[in-house]
Amino acid sequence: MRKAHSLHFTQIALAGAIIGVMLLVSACGGDSHLHQQASSAQTQLAQNIQQAKNNGVPDSQLQPIFQQEKQLQSTSAPFSAFDDTPDNTYYTHQSSQYQQLLSKLQDVVAIATSQAQGQAQQNLQGFQQVLNTQQAQKVGDLPAFSLRYTADTNLLATARTPKDYLAISNDAVSAISALGLLSTTYAQLVIFNNTITQMQQANLDVTAMQSEYTSDLNVFNSATTSDTFQKLGSLLDAQYQLTVVTSSSSLPYVGAAKLNEFQNNLSLLKTYGLDASPYQKSYDTDKTTMAQATTLNQYLSVSNKINGDIGLMHNDLVRGASWYLIKELDQEANAWGQTHLYHDTFDGKDYILDSGYTMNGVGYWLQRENSWSYRPADYQSVLNDDNNELFNFQMFQQDYADKTPGDQPHQTDLLMMQHYPSLQHGTVIMVSMAEEMLRFYVDGKLVNAFPITTGRVERPSLPGVWTTQDRKSPTEFKSDDPISSPFYYPPTPIHFAILYHWGGFFVHDSWWRNQYGMGTQFPHNDTSGNEFSAGNGSHGCVNVRLDQAGWLYAHTDFTTQIAMY
Repeated sequence: MRKAHSLHFTQIALAGAIIGVMLLVSACGGDSHLHQQASSAQTQLAQNIQQAKNNGVPDSQLQPIFQQEKQLQSTSAPFSAFDDTPDNTYYTHQSSQYQQLLSKLQDVVAIATSQAQGQAQQNLQGFQQVLNTQQAQKVGDLPAFSLRYTADTNLLATARTPKDYLAISNDAVSAISALGLLSTTYAQLVIFNNTITQMQQANLDVTAMQSEYTSDLNVFNSATTSDTFQKLGSLLDAQYQLTVVTSSSSLPYVGAAKLNEFQNNLSLLKTYGLDASPYQKSYDTDKTTMAQATTLNQYLSVSNKINGDIGLMHNDLVRGASWYLIKELDQEANAWGQTHLYHDTFDGKDYILDSGYTMNGVGYWLQRENSWSYRPADYQSVLNDDNNELFNFQMFQQDYADKTPGDQPHQTDLLMMQHYPSLQHGTVIMVSMAEEMLRFYVDGKLVNAFPITTGRVERPSLPGVWTTQDRKSPTEFKSDDPISSPFYYPPTPIHFAILYHWGGFFVHDSWWRNQYGMGTQFPHNDTSGNEFSAGNGSHGCVNVRLDQAGWLYAHTDFTTQIAMY
């Protein structure tokens, strides 16, 4: 009987223990719903981080997110018997922290995308400018590069991620590099062809060399990559040297021409304000050695020495010319402006009409571009831009004297199209800063025209041939200047905006204005009564009446070019 009683007591004790364990377990681990929320938030963050990496957001920008995520993952829920509160608090905090990290991640993605977009726009604009220069100089056959530029422009319109924009940037930089080598290789072709002509004049047989030149020209016209141009350049060097070696009778003539080229380059260095004395010593030595040459090997040695000395000058010449022409453009623009002043009857002051060509305008941007340059190709690109701006300034002066009505084609518009062949096709916004008129062309034919307002003297619009960098409808403009600045303006809604130059230069509607046309880029009385916003020119944008801006926006796209002179 005692044994049965003991068994019964043991069973009761065991049941109590089981119930105790069940109560203990049920009180640990917290609310499963909160646990699931924290786990879901962690998964969502991880997925978004991976997506950001796949979309090209640099690891360096994601690193702070990685570190904070790692810290969160290193923690664990506290153990508390018979009380879910600490666990619930922990999982609620985890969910909140993951959500905050997700929000930070979205900000990082937005910043990285904006930076990549800006770089792509800048590189694509550089591609367009170099391509226009080559087309204007009629160097080679460029349809492949034109198609490549159009393809990149179309990609820019649909790009959404840093990876998309990086691909556009890389292709634009590659194309710019190839176009830079194109000019160098073309110069080698010209030298080779000139040498053949010189040898013909000396009654030498040049049949084989003419065949080589024709083959080289065909390769040149079909080349689209830096590698192809480099290989062709090496081939041309070899062919030229072989020509010199096998045609000894031409060497004295070629040597004299090289010395003459050397002397001209020395004069240019002095004009640019650079020290030419080290090169002058080389020239004097080369000239003496050439005069003393009597054998084939001696002529060849001197010719190679002259080539090397001239090559050493190239970087200084390009760098000096790029800076010199910026100052020359500014000086010419200021000199012309002072002899063609606009008298403003509103405030009784005189203003120059061509401030866009001074340091207040495109000169500032050319200097900025040059300050970023460190390779000869970079300086050459700026030099090409300098020459194009000098041509544009000539068109400005010619258009100033043209009395043709503003709503009709002007001779300068046609000359711009001849100088920049890309303007002959597609949609083109042609802006005359001498008339304050905008003329819209399609495939070289005038379609529409209306008066505009360009930038004020202190912040003029930028002359040049630009491509559409961005399109916004609607958007809001915010001033980069402090409230204390005379150039500050409050946040302003804009209905139609076409970005023509990075840095915030748009063609856009200006619904606050009533007056447009000549004189509105200077202080004036606008009938809107809004003197603060409408009583002067823009900050570098091209202002258009609201309805006309809407028409313009509807008839343009990312392939539209903006030619301003």
